[in-house]
Amino acid sequence: MNAADEALAHAEIQSLLSRYYQALDVADWHALESEVLAEDAVWELVQRCGDAVHEDRIEGRAALLAWFRRMLGGDVTMSRGAVRHFLNTHVIHVAPEGRSARSTSHLQAVDGNAMAVVAMGFVEAEHVQTSRGWRIRRYRVDEHLREEDMKALRELLGTRAN
Repeated sequence: MNAADEALAHAEIQSLLSRYYQALDVADWHALESEVLAEDAVWELVQRCGDAVHEDRIEGRAALLAWFRRMLGGDVTMSRGAVRHFLNTHVIHVAPEGRSARSTSHLQAVDGNAMAVVAMGFVEAEHVQTSRGWRIRRYRVDEHLREEDMKALRELLGTRAN
């Protein structure tokens, strides 16, 4: 892979990561399905609040879209439509053949109504280049939530945190 192709891959992957959260923040299911998620996408979430930990794993684009709809339909802060996610400080490694890549990033979510940080964490992602552009194949987020959101999450999912 030459330097120009690698630089282009970096730019496209950064844009893909931004597109993911912009689409999620406004519940743009079409963009998530057609522009962001690989068909075989796997999402791993670790959500923490104090000593409480909730872990979830969703496999497949259709299952993931259903999970997002469920989350945005609950009483967690992001379901109120004013949360904006910021993903930055990307470190991207493109595989030598140029068809796959890995990235790490920092995550921060801000509630625009309260002007307060509601989550922060670390993201690891795997990307694949398809005939329609780069897509996210695997996404692992390890984030810290506020107590009220952890409680709402447990109620929404009908689980108890560890």
